Amino acid sequence: MMQIDKKDKEILFHLSLNARASLKDISNKTRLSKEVIHYRIKNLEKRGVIEGYYAVIDPYKIGMTFYRVYMKTEMDSSTEKRFLDFLKKHPKVTWVVEMNGDLDFLYVVWSKNIIEFEEVYNEINRKFGKYIQKKFFSIMTKVYYLKNKYLLEKQDRSFQLTGERITNSKLDDFDFRLIKLLSLEGRLPSTEIARKLKSNVKTAQRRIKKLVKEKIITCFNIKINHKILGYTQRKVMLNLKDTSKENIEKIISFIINQKDTIYITIAIGQYDIEFEMIEKTHHDFHNLLKEIKNKFPRMIKEYFTLIFYDEPKVGQIGEINKE
Repeated sequence: MMQIDKKDKEILFHLSLNARASLKDISNKTRLSKEVIHYRIKNLEKRGVIEGYYAVIDPYKIGMTFYRVYMKTEMDSSTEKRFLDFLKKHPKVTWVVEMNGDLDFLYVVWSKNIIEFEEVYNEINRKFGKYIQKKFFSIMTKVYYLKNKYLLEKQDRSFQLTGERITNSKLDDFDFRLIKLLSLEGRLPSTEIARKLKSNVKTAQRRIKKLVKEKIITCFNIKINHKILGYTQRKVMLNLKDTSKENIEKIISFIINQKDTIYITIAIGQYDIEFEMIEKTHHDFHNLLKEIKNKFPRMIKEYFTLIFYDEPKVGQIGEINKE
């Protein structure tokens, strides 16, 4: 387990949901010089604590739908490597998770409609179906992205919301190329963005500002290697006895305020509410679940949990259908 000090944790905290924050902004919040912050960030990257930065894109603002496929498989190491390589390279697969528990993998597909999703789904099943023991999919409608509060063990209700509303944003080829680039390199300097897209800095900065203002880019997030710091990422899925809007909002409000939670997902599928938390020990999960049950004794029907082991692909967009 790698140790980092409180100042490193503060930097990581302030980069969550705002991974393009300037050194000056972080300096004002941490009381460290810009030079020290630059050094610490580079050191965290070198040590593998920071694995990357990515723009969180709202698929419903660019004519896409967010499908998630959960799988239980029976694969040897060689087949598993082929499977993961295939998913990582697939232009329609934007997220890949290896899990421990009753399920082994989760992958996310962005498609313009159910038929396009079916093509990707069937393609994966044709290639690897004989290794799949069971599978199910759901359609994400909302994701709440929360600050990495667990780093400082503090309460913070800051969040950014993806989904909920469908809009038809008018984007040109430059916008799509910019979105794709920022999904891969969310903290890339404007000068480098301009160079890679064969444009100029002012145009790049103006377009990023526009994408953020229109909520096409929800936020810029940081990918932290939780395992190397001694943490475990756990997904908790809840089925409710009462799925009224009022009750769901009460549970969401409660989960947002918990220091260990980093995402909340609402989806059409087997579970009503899902959230992800970072736990230092199993007791953290046990205590949080106990709190939820005590707070909402007549609302929770059942729950299901999974451990996130690795995320080989996180939000990277390979292909966006512009039609």
